[in-house]
Amino acid sequence: MLVLSWAYMFHFCAGIRFLLLDTHTAVSKEGGKQTSIVVLVVSTLLTLAVALKLFGAF
Repeated sequence: MLVLSWAYMFHFCAGIRFLLLDTHTAVSKEGGKQTSIVVLVVSTLLTLAVALKLFGAF
């Protein structure tokens, strides 16, 4: 369940990243690398929030 939620969160965040790239925001080698790291971190944090909710932490 957690792997599927991470895959969904990653896909969602990457979709937002590509929408921003379509507006020519951060269209450079450094900008692309930074936004890819942001997508990875944000999707992992969202998955941790889902895991906490799933296992009854809140």
